[in-house]
Amino acid sequence: MSSARLHLVVLTPHALVAEREIDSLRVPVDTGQVGLRPRAEAAVLAVEPGLALARTGPALCFIGTAGGLLRTDGRDAVLLTPLAVLGDDGGSVLEALAAALAMPDPERDLRLAIERLQAGILTELRRADRTGEGPHGRTG
Repeated sequence: MSSARLHLVVLTPHALVAEREIDSLRVPVDTGQVGLRPRAEAAVLAVEPGLALARTGPALCFIGTAGGLLRTDGRDAVLLTPLAVLGDDGGSVLEALAAALAMPDPERDLRLAIERLQAGILTELRRADRTGEGPHGRTG
């Protein structure tokens, strides 16, 4: 049996949450789950919010994530996420993740406000295109 391991790093904007050698990693993606092992093809994955699972021998580590990006080259797997919670019990990790997501976060609130503003601007511009009016009244 090979002793090859995958070097897992979990990073948030504020901290290095985990760094360890693992046998395999399973992450949630929009189509289900993707499993990674050492020496796998290089990939960049959009990780969905939920539970990732790292296995080292018989030991499991659950990683609750708010989503993010995972880059792997078959030797290293780096998960970049706005928020991550680790533990050995999936239910507890999900509860801790939900609690963390419910806490006020000025950065997240600002991102949401900017997204709402952008959506409003796009809606107004599309409406103006359909009616032939500029955003501030009739053109021409």
